Amino acid sequence: MKKGKKSEIKKLRVKTHKNLLLVKGSSEEDNKKLEIIRDILINDENKDKADLHNYFLENKGEAIFKHLPFFDIYERHFSKYRGKDINFLEVGVGSGGAVKMWKYYFSKNNPDAKVNIYAIDKNIKCKQFEQDNIKIFIGSQDDREFLKELKKQIPKLDILIDDGGHRMNQQIITFEEMYEHIKDDGLYLCEDVYTSYWPNFGGGYKNPNSYIEYTKNLIDCLNAYWATEEDNLTANSFTDSTYAIHYYDAVVVIEKKKRDKRYNDICQQAIIGKTKE
Repeated sequence: MKKGKKSEIKKLRVKTHKNLLLVKGSSEEDNKKLEIIRDILINDENKDKADLHNYFLENKGEAIFKHLPFFDIYERHFSKYRGKDINFLEVGVGSGGAVKMWKYYFSKNNPDAKVNIYAIDKNIKCKQFEQDNIKIFIGSQDDREFLKELKKQIPKLDILIDDGGHRMNQQIITFEEMYEHIKDDGLYLCEDVYTSYWPNFGGGYKNPNSYIEYTKNLIDCLNAYWATEEDNLTANSFTDSTYAIHYYDAVVVIEKKKRDKRYNDICQQAIIGKTKE
């Protein structure tokens, strides 16, 4: 590896993790860090909707590694699924803490709800985190054959979170293979999309091969029915199955909803009420 390239990667890593606080126990130093995290994470706006936030803060088990702004995003999009039967998949298991957090969050309001937590990771050691209603599959997220086989073994999903390897080919392949396996009213989240700006992850600013640029093209697909005849843009299955694309700092959330055919065939717009003569 060239010296310049190695220096570039080192610079990226320092920039990324310079504000990372690691809390491993209950020492005085750990408690100081925890108070800093709590002060950033909990505020007047979210304090009454902070079950996930508090679970993270109080975690004494396997480690959970999440960016702090993600918790408000989770609450905004996931709260409607709480206490209901749900099929949930997270790509990337890491230290095993997150899968347990999801099981707690979705079942807390209704212990009788059928909460199925699935996860995939390429590290065979992650199998140790399996328990009742938590099933872990070993394989690579950029292996299309593995993902095709996975879809045969798990039901349609309400929510999928891609928190895997964060490389461009991994994120794009996972989306292309798994989006169809999301229920008509489900959610697809891809986390840590800042790697779209990192050349060493296959990205780079305005790199057409990055996941961010890939999803920008999906915006056109979402609006394809408004294209003119001169445009090289036609509606497809994504157009007919997608309601919204939400962009947040480091997260893209795609919200599914089956399009009512009457919207295109009968009535796209309407005027109701008195109009000027």
